[in-house]
Amino acid sequence: MIENGIHGVVALGSVGENPYLSHEEKRKVIDTVVDETNGRVPVVVGTGEFSTDLTIEMSRYAEDAGADAVMICLPIYWKIREEDIIAHYSAVAHAVDKPIILYNFPSTTHLDMTPELIAKLAEIEGVIGIKESIKDLNHIRAVIESTNENFSVFAGVSRLLLDVLEIGGAGCFTPDANIFPRVAVGIYSAFKRGDIERAKALQNELNDLTSLIGLGGPAFIAAIKELMNIIGIPIESTVKSPLPSLTSEQKATIRKHAERKGLKRQL
Repeated sequence: MIENGIHGVVALGSVGENPYLSHEEKRKVIDTVVDETNGRVPVVVGTGEFSTDLTIEMSRYAEDAGADAVMICLPIYWKIREEDIIAHYSAVAHAVDKPIILYNFPSTTHLDMTPELIAKLAEIEGVIGIKESIKDLNHIRAVIESTNENFSVFAGVSRLLLDVLEIGGAGCFTPDANIFPRVAVGIYSAFKRGDIERAKALQNELNDLTSLIGLGGPAFIAAIKELMNIIGIPIESTVKSPLPSLTSEQKATIRKHAERKGLKRQL
């Protein structure tokens, strides 16, 4: 991915199976990613946990390991009040020195950050941006308009990469870059140099390529791994229980679609 121009690495996000890993496994992931990246690009680590104390503990570990920033979703379980959310992020920001990126993913946390709440959280010292894993472009636009220019808003859905750039966003945190890094980076680069037609063409190409995955919900995670294997990355499509594994039929379908699209072994 780094050789193909990506601008950073995110470890322990949703596709990184964060909620399903033990703390020992998470620490191993953090150490491995920081070591292999070796300072070439920034490393962002997902450190959100069920409680504030555990979030601080994992954030401090990532900081000490050499991560450049932490990404924190809302704690899953009880629906907490706005003042509790602000207190949660404030406590983490006070406890660590690394920048914090908020993570809004209501379809998994079942908790939604409104643009008004995000604007308040953006005022916390150390909170520098947000990953918006939603498809509501109006929501993302409202966040961009209600925060200052130093607050970076990233799409969490690759299909919105160009749209988010056009309304003033910073880019995209996308698992699709595990498979199609050159296309994803190409959209960003074309936009930055003002070649909007090229950016649109590449965005259409990325949208078409991501249709190869063909599975929604948590099965998406194993499908991403299967496609990575197809292009030559030595990885199995196994996932942590109770996430769904791919059936032999699903694997065959993914491979058939990949062959039809001309997806080849790259490594």
